[in-house]
Amino acid sequence: MVAHLVRLKLALLRNIFRRSRAQAIGAIVGIVYFAVLVAGLAVILASFRASLDAARVVLPLAGAAGIVLWTVVPLFSFGSDPTLDPGRFATFAVPHRELAVGLVAAALVGLPSIASMVLSAGVVVAWSHTPASTLVAVVSTFIGLLTAITTSRWVSAVMTNAISSRRGRDVIAVLGLLLLVVVGPAVSFVANLGGDLRGMATATARVVAWSPLGWAWAAPGDVAAGEVGTGLVRLALAAALLVLVFALWSRVLRGEVDDPRAVSRTDSGTSMGDDLGLLTRLPGTPAGAVAARVLTYWRRDPRYQISMVMTPLVPLALLIPFYTGHLVWTPLLMGPLVSFLVGWSEHNSVAYESDALWLHIVSGTSGRDDRGGRLVPAVLLAAVLVPAYVLVGVAVAGRWDLLPAVLGLSVGLLGAGYAVSSVMSVVLPYPVAESGESPFNAPPGAAGITMAAQSLASVATLGLASPTLVLAWVAWQGSEWAVWGAGVVGLGLGGAVGLTGLRAGARLFDRRAPELLATLRRV
Repeated sequence: MVAHLVRLKLALLRNIFRRSRAQAIGAIVGIVYFAVLVAGLAVILASFRASLDAARVVLPLAGAAGIVLWTVVPLFSFGSDPTLDPGRFATFAVPHRELAVGLVAAALVGLPSIASMVLSAGVVVAWSHTPASTLVAVVSTFIGLLTAITTSRWVSAVMTNAISSRRGRDVIAVLGLLLLVVVGPAVSFVANLGGDLRGMATATARVVAWSPLGWAWAAPGDVAAGEVGTGLVRLALAAALLVLVFALWSRVLRGEVDDPRAVSRTDSGTSMGDDLGLLTRLPGTPAGAVAARVLTYWRRDPRYQISMVMTPLVPLALLIPFYTGHLVWTPLLMGPLVSFLVGWSEHNSVAYESDALWLHIVSGTSGRDDRGGRLVPAVLLAAVLVPAYVLVGVAVAGRWDLLPAVLGLSVGLLGAGYAVSSVMSVVLPYPVAESGESPFNAPPGAAGITMAAQSLASVATLGLASPTLVLAWVAWQGSEWAVWGAGVVGLGLGGAVGLTGLRAGARLFDRRAPELLATLRRV
């Protein structure tokens, strides 16, 4: 079973290059970019071999950070890598422990795992002071990597179960707010340390080395320093932690196999029956029908709800450097940032439709109605968030004189985001979690094309809004004419660019709707 799952994973990885040409190019670009980045980081880690004292501070912290990243980043970036979704094995009567081992082994041949192995090789080189420390480094880094992967699987499975209920979504939202509250005092504490950062890093490394996150990464340093007993104790604790995490994940996995994919269950509480919901409350036009359907997605689909929760929260992080580092300009970016996020987030909206797009094609829905109706929820969201964050940011910073520039920049970014999204969602859709799946899931091998498409959308949005960005910067430097210039240019350019992009996207949709549907079926 283990070998079979590994072969399945390798076959799925090969399929990255068998999709459309654009997706293959995006995957290659993403892989090459991160290969260079990972190789550079591995060389930096290996360079700590020159100083054992520095290595005993940096490497445990880096290893602990790696476990945290393995756990957190997949949840909010590219999903939990459900290449071999446990729920899909429910009908095959595979023993859950054997399945757990196979899934971990399959995860080891994924691109993130390969990158982590390269970084781990740099860590092994850094600890290679003696044969004993080298041997312990090989064993401990492998244990650390397995712990990171297994923890990621376990946390993703737990979060998937949590997100399937409305109460779970509420709890996650509250936890996100609490995290923002905790980050502020933490940053303030670090900032107040002044020049004692080295001492703080050393003290933190000592604490982390005796924490579950640092056991595996600190053990080789103890052996290299002659503290063999301490190193072996940490190594044993790291192995015990791996066994514990594997047992926890195996238990959750058993529940998924016995009762597969509860995410698709709705908790709305009532059946619609004869009530057509928003379809009866919006205009009876093709654009109104599209808008009603997308608004229904926003209300019921966890994939959209995650975006709705995170978009208003992200700009609040800009208050942290204002209150801790007295950076007056950061609150002024709250409005522009939320505008960017609202517009940018629509650049892959068609991919969430999947095969449902055929309804638009067979009913003869025009590109104008599709593009316009699809943006209605984002426009409604922006109508609430953008003015609120513009006013709050200006009020907190105490710079009411810059209100026209901040408002113009926000509208300029919003219009540019709508324009880019209207075109890109037709030209370059990329894989997303299927309807009914966890929003933390993502199709296998989607990281490369996802990063390429998201980067392109970001650069294009900023590029279209660049005139307003330049004027806003000049206004910040004290130019009074630029304050009103940024406001006028932002409002005018944002509206013009948004409408132009909407029309361009509509023409593209009319011309290549069948090809778009075929692309969605492939992704």
